[in-house]
Amino acid sequence: MRKTLKFLKEEFLEMLPPTIFFFVVFHILFFIRSLIANEYGISVTSSIVATIGALIVGKAVLIADKLKLLKLFQKSNLVHRVIWKVFIYTIMVFIFRYLEEVIPLISKFGSFGSANQHLLEEIKWPKFWTIQIFLVVFLIIYVSFAELIKLVGKDKFKEMVFGKKV
Repeated sequence: MRKTLKFLKEEFLEMLPPTIFFFVVFHILFFIRSLIANEYGISVTSSIVATIGALIVGKAVLIADKLKLLKLFQKSNLVHRVIWKVFIYTIMVFIFRYLEEVIPLISKFGSFGSANQHLLEEIKWPKFWTIQIFLVVFLIIYVSFAELIKLVGKDKFKEMVFGKKV
């Protein structure tokens, strides 16, 4: 039981930074979208989609970090590591976003093929690509800082950002 709790705690703490980062990012995007929609008299009432999006990214990053494939450029320079991780994270998030949409449709339409066809027909492609572009941009920011912190250490990074030891 102790081992399990320790494992769950470690996984939770590992998932926390990307989840918090993307929680803030997605809620800022939700706020901007609400402001724009309000300009046209459209009411946007729920930010649950932003929260779910942050959880999806956190889950995808957690799982991707366990893949040996992610460590392919571990000894490369910072730029190559960032680009590789962003690429893998983007694919993982795409897979999770897809699964989050298609799984409920399987029970509704009876088969994976029908659910997938319906999803592809009904998806709002401009919205989908807008989210993907924002996601990649913010993944670049997140991964760049995460790798930089890993490279110089948390204490040194804090000192670099805030000055003397904090």
